[in-house]
Amino acid sequence: MKKYIFFLFAVLAFALTACDNETEPGGTAVEKMAGDWMVSATDANGTQSGYFMVYTYNTAANVTTEMFIEAGGEAPFVYKAKMAVEYDARTFTMADFSDNMLASEEDAPAKIKVTNGKVEEGAATTPSGMPADKISFTLELEDGTVYTIEGFRRTGFQEDNLI
Repeated sequence: MKKYIFFLFAVLAFALTACDNETEPGGTAVEKMAGDWMVSATDANGTQSGYFMVYTYNTAANVTTEMFIEAGGEAPFVYKAKMAVEYDARTFTMADFSDNMLASEEDAPAKIKVTNGKVEEGAATTPSGMPADKISFTLELEDGTVYTIEGFRRTGFQEDNLI
């Protein structure tokens, strides 16, 4: 008899929790600024790099005042750091140089500074001719080298994949 009662409770517990249609997945605090970005860098001499990926995403605190930026290119475009965010204006910056969380990787800079960061909705045109969000910022390395980084939100379409 006990096993039938246990079985009944197990079935009821499953039945009452399996049909939860009220759950809203929601988003993150910086969701309109977060994403995968296809970018290129231009140095002070006007020399442009090839394309590489930059990722922006929320911190564990999930607040509108900070986010991470991470680049997965070749040196010197290998970095990860936390930035201050002005979410309503869609801007981001670092007040001073910050430790690069990926500095242990080969040829990665030890410290970086990101300034003049901005995400603009629909302001970029992808190689396939479609509108996409634009990201732009200035990256300064500790040795004084400065790059202007610009690109568009990754679309997932093969025509827009430049790497």
